[in-house]
Amino acid sequence: MGDDTYVGEAAHIRGEKPTAARYDASMTDAERDNVRNLLYLCTDHHTIIDKVEADWPTSTLQELKESHENQVHQAMEEAFADVAFPELQNAVSWVAKQTPATNGSFDLITPDEKIKKNALSNGSRHIIAAGMTARATVGDYVEAEAQLDSDFPERLKAGFLEEYYARRKEGHKGDELFELMCAFAQRGLKRQADKTAGIAVLIYLFEICDVFEK
Repeated sequence: MGDDTYVGEAAHIRGEKPTAARYDASMTDAERDNVRNLLYLCTDHHTIIDKVEADWPTSTLQELKESHENQVHQAMEEAFADVAFPELQNAVSWVAKQTPATNGSFDLITPDEKIKKNALSNGSRHIIAAGMTARATVGDYVEAEAQLDSDFPERLKAGFLEEYYARRKEGHKGDELFELMCAFAQRGLKRQADKTAGIAVLIYLFEICDVFEK
């Protein structure tokens, strides 16, 4: 048997179309498709909240989303404390095949300023703050790899920059772009510890201004 696979759907809290459940005519299309209006659900529960709308008003779904995100943030804060070299090695194993970065000039600015310039919400801010607790470990790991391969930091940056520019070209920005970059940092990883290490690397690059707009 293969590994377990989790399948879900991005459900709209306020409906996408006029005939959809909880549709709010005052919202723009961009606001409807924004991550703040989306809830990740399994297929069965996606159907239930739309078919039995009276039991699942907007306020209830927003509370569920906030509660779940708080649980995830708490779990992530605890998980970052366990990030170590073996997990980082697994999380960035793809770097060996990456070409070093050839573009992207990012001057150093404070994380708070960068969060504002990239229009990130408190949700993303919490993840970044939690991830920064692993900054020293990631920095030590990158430095150790650079001793063996001087191009390693530039190849690591190049991989994230390539994804960053591709998603920006598609029109993604703000929290949605941040979440897509988090998903990229975890791609192909199975163990939660390795996924956390992948996000720690993304946040390390965010902090030293190698990824995301300055």
